[in-house]
Amino acid sequence: MAAGNISEAERVWNEKVYKRAGEYLRRVTPDEIELERYFAPDNIDIMSLKDVYIQFIYSAQNYQRMPKVIAFDKRRNEVGEILDGFNHLVVSEWNPKDLYQEFRAKFDIQSEDTKYNSWYKWSCSIVDSAKFLREFSGVEDFRTFVSLFDYNVHTRMALPLLISEKISGIGFALACDLLKELGFSKYPKPDVHLIEVFNKLGLSSEDPLDNFEAIVRMSDICQEFDVTATPYKVDKIIWLICSGRYYHEKPEYKQPSHKDDFIEMMLMEKSEKTFADKFVMHA
Repeated sequence: MAAGNISEAERVWNEKVYKRAGEYLRRVTPDEIELERYFAPDNIDIMSLKDVYIQFIYSAQNYQRMPKVIAFDKRRNEVGEILDGFNHLVVSEWNPKDLYQEFRAKFDIQSEDTKYNSWYKWSCSIVDSAKFLREFSGVEDFRTFVSLFDYNVHTRMALPLLISEKISGIGFALACDLLKELGFSKYPKPDVHLIEVFNKLGLSSEDPLDNFEAIVRMSDICQEFDVTATPYKVDKIIWLICSGRYYHEKPEYKQPSHKDDFIEMMLMEKSEKTFADKFVMHA
């Protein structure tokens, strides 16, 4: 387990950050928002490989400015028509360059026609994802495949690394996001918010893999007193504090980020504890 070889002080600090983060989030969240609905994956009822494929290509556009450029949410029906109803078996035989040109024509894309174009990179991801998924007989076969990586944190980490190698445009963090959004709650996404918070609180380095391991470690430790403390929940608590985006609300509720305030609060608490410990030692 990720929590196995750590000191008692590290264990206590992980517990404290998790507890304080939960308390802090509840304090800054409006009373009418039901936080519990954010702490478990939405897509726990994936019914087919088509659903899995759609999540793959959706996650592939979640990089930097690409969601605004591609706007998959708005163009989903039109993209689906181009992709033969999101048929990954058909798309797996396509040339990504041809798909890219079809997108350019369909959506009147005026940006520079290069391999660095967001639409070109997305087209490569779409075809690569189709090729990856054609190796599975169905959604249960895919679930079984994911479960084979669930021996410990290291094997779990290997799956998003594999996906990032197989599918262009989907790096480690996006692969984690993809698995998380498919309903696999043991996969957090080491994004910029989680990396900054964990790094500044001395819980991980800025390396995404190290951050992934640190989130899982916190989950393992905290499940001893909170069985709902999955990596997904740890991820979401910190992410909501940092982003202020309550996306389940209609319309979406957005408040300013509390990231800096939370980090400052925890560092102050840590320094006070260190001072108290030193005072006791020298008393």
